Amino acid sequence: MATNEGEWLIPFKGRNASGAYNQNFLWRRWNVYVMDNHRAALWCWLQHVDPDSPHSIFHIDRHTDTLQSRMNEWLEHVPSSWNIGIEEYLNHSYVPDELGVGPIPVIRWDNYLSIYLALFGQDVSACYFATHKDGDDPNYDSPMHVCMWDVPFNLDYWLGLGRKPWIMNLDLDYFFCDGEEDRAQRMIADPYIDRCMDIIRAKMADQTIAVTTIAITPSDNFTGGWGPSEAMMEQVLSRLGIDFQLP
Repeated sequence: MATNEGEWLIPFKGRNASGAYNQNFLWRRWNVYVMDNHRAALWCWLQHVDPDSPHSIFHIDRHTDTLQSRMNEWLEHVPSSWNIGIEEYLNHSYVPDELGVGPIPVIRWDNYLSIYLALFGQDVSACYFATHKDGDDPNYDSPMHVCMWDVPFNLDYWLGLGRKPWIMNLDLDYFFCDGEEDRAQRMIADPYIDRCMDIIRAKMADQTIAVTTIAITPSDNFTGGWGPSEAMMEQVLSRLGIDFQLP
């Protein structure tokens, strides 16, 4: 599969910092979405899953992405309809209560999942968290926290327990740890990653997984920067049967 068989939803803007809001790219092939900033994931899910019907989520990420510090404020300003394009979704903003602060986007990389659970959590039948427990506890009644070393050997089993369809939400920073001079280093070997991706590919094929979102998080302190995160991205996508490289 060549790169041009996919679709650029946000054309590549360059290897810039992502931060809380900057979206440098969003690319899709089939029901697999690849992005630098995880904040686009919620929009991607809604293209494939009815959030008001039973479904499940598997979140693999260094962070929980369930920030709740301003939940009431965010919920007050979410879009009135989710039937919107990606640009409108990313640009949807509000003016916070603080004096002198201009409009800021509602959706951030660390709150998109907590907003989703606040709005649609009553229809999420299972929600698994494979994380480094970095971030707020999930705002979900019975989150299943799973150990990193159990994931390759139990992912297939866990995906058989929850109510289909599944959202598979992956951030490549899960496979990295803190390194020297504030630059993350890879901590997971190829067999672990390959086994997980092979399971995900099989579950995509049998329609257990409805949508897969992959954030590469190209920051020095989480993945070592663009180079290491892109190399990991290419490995992960290759196991999913997708040939893709950034320009």
